[in-house]
Amino acid sequence: MSVNLLTNLIENDSILINQKAQTWQEAIAVSCKPLVEKKLISPNYIDLIINSTIEHGPYYILAPFLAMPHAEAGKDVFKDCFSLVVFDKPFYFDQDSRPVQILITLGATSADIHTAVALPQIVAAFEDVDNIDKIIKATSKEEIIAVLEKVDFSKYLNS
Repeated sequence: MSVNLLTNLIENDSILINQKAQTWQEAIAVSCKPLVEKKLISPNYIDLIINSTIEHGPYYILAPFLAMPHAEAGKDVFKDCFSLVVFDKPFYFDQDSRPVQILITLGATSADIHTAVALPQIVAAFEDVDNIDKIIKATSKEEIIAVLEKVDFSKYLNS
């Protein structure tokens, strides 16, 4: 497997908790910040996600409280990467009533990473909806890592 979600989050130190955002645009910027700081994506990637969301809507909301923002694969992404950011309270996208409090932001160098690597692992992690609640309530990165360590990330991956 090319990119393991949990390993990637730990290696890139890209788990943030108790973050604040007044708007969904600000939330996107916050979720990209650790990836920009590690030079895994360019700052422009934030604008790509925001513009794509304005154009297509928040199609990447996967479940109540959970979304996987991303932009077109390859553009302004230097290395496949994830961040997992938990906000102190839910926020909403324009014209959408679904609350979001966890963003798993994806930077992918190819479209295959979206479908063959990222989505199967996120489904494996959050098909147990209790994991969403546990991550929202976590008071440390270590608690989030402990939740994710129990997940079989290879469950839905094609080997």
